[in-house]
Amino acid sequence: MTVFASCMFATPALTAPKCPIDDDAAAKAGGLANAVTAAVKAEFSCEGAFRILDLCQLGSTADNALSETVLTKCEPRFLPKALPATKAAYEKARAKCSKIAAKDGTMYQGQAAVCLARTARDFARKYGTKS
Repeated sequence: MTVFASCMFATPALTAPKCPIDDDAAAKAGGLANAVTAAVKAEFSCEGAFRILDLCQLGSTADNALSETVLTKCEPRFLPKALPATKAAYEKARAKCSKIAAKDGTMYQGQAAVCLARTARDFARKYGTKS
């Protein structure tokens, strides 16, 4: 029993992933928003751009611009060759995100923006090309 208890307390706690932008990078960029924007723009892949947005979301309308950048990386992976049914499903999913934006408060604008980016990422994963 003592061995079990000591092993339990000796194991490091698992932590959730956190935003990869540290205080130094934020200071160099002139603030967290600028650093996150630069990181999302610099990311080549749809997955990578969404991951940064998801981990570093700002919780305000500032996420709209980040989401647009993610969309420019994800939509070309699937939308140009998508079948009409896929395009319709994508628009339906986007409409669900837009309902979030209809609520009062900038927090909801940010949530809707991240929802739109997640939807594009999910469709790119399912129907798109790699990278």
